Amino acid sequence: MATNSCPVVVARDYCYDKEVQLQLKGEWLFHCGGFTIKDVDGNDVFQVKNHVYSQELFNMEGQKVAEISRKKMAMRITYHIYSGPEMTERCATLNLRHTGLHKKAHVYVYQAPFASRDDPTNIDNMEPDIIIKAKSVNICPTISEVEIVNEKTGEEYAEISKKRAREVLGETSDKTYLLTVKSGVDVAFMVMCAVFFNIAVKL
Repeated sequence: MATNSCPVVVARDYCYDKEVQLQLKGEWLFHCGGFTIKDVDGNDVFQVKNHVYSQELFNMEGQKVAEISRKKMAMRITYHIYSGPEMTERCATLNLRHTGLHKKAHVYVYQAPFASRDDPTNIDNMEPDIIIKAKSVNICPTISEVEIVNEKTGEEYAEISKKRAREVLGETSDKTYLLTVKSGVDVAFMVMCAVFFNIAVKL
C-alpha cells in the first residue's frame, strides 16, 4: 500500500492501495434525509443520513462507521468526527475559517485515548493537521474546486472537483462533484471532511 502522512481517523479498512474516486451527485448536501455515494462505475459505496445538527456515514452493509456533529456553542462553525463501536470517540475536530474571500477549514486529529461527546473542546494549543481549502477566491456560498492537504507540507490527500466530474464522468450537471482520494488515505475520513466543508460554507 502506498504510504502517506494522512492520519487514519475512521478505520484502516478504508485505506486502499489505489486512488479512489467517488461521485457526489445532485443535492448531495441536504437531499431529504440523506444520499448515496457511488464510485465512478455507479456502485454504491456509502450512505449518508442527514439530521439537523449531524450527519451519519454508513457502509453498504448498513454499519455506521462515522458521524459528524455540530458543536452548538462555538465562535466559529465547528464539527466533531466521532467513531468507535458506540460512536462516542471524538477523533477529529473541524473548524471553518474565512480569510477574506478564501474559504478554508482546519482539521485537528486526536490521538487515543479519545475524548467523549461530553468532554470540552480544547484546540487552542493544537496545530491543525489538515487544511481543507478552496483552490480559488470565491464570493458565492458554493465551492467548485477544493483540496484537502497536509497543513505543514502541502501533501495532497484528496480533492473535490466539478471539473474532474465533467472529465471523468462526462457530467454536465452543475451539481455533480468528484471526490478523488489518494492511495493509502482513509476514504471514509475524506468523505466526512467533504460533507463538513460543503455544509459549513453554506451556513
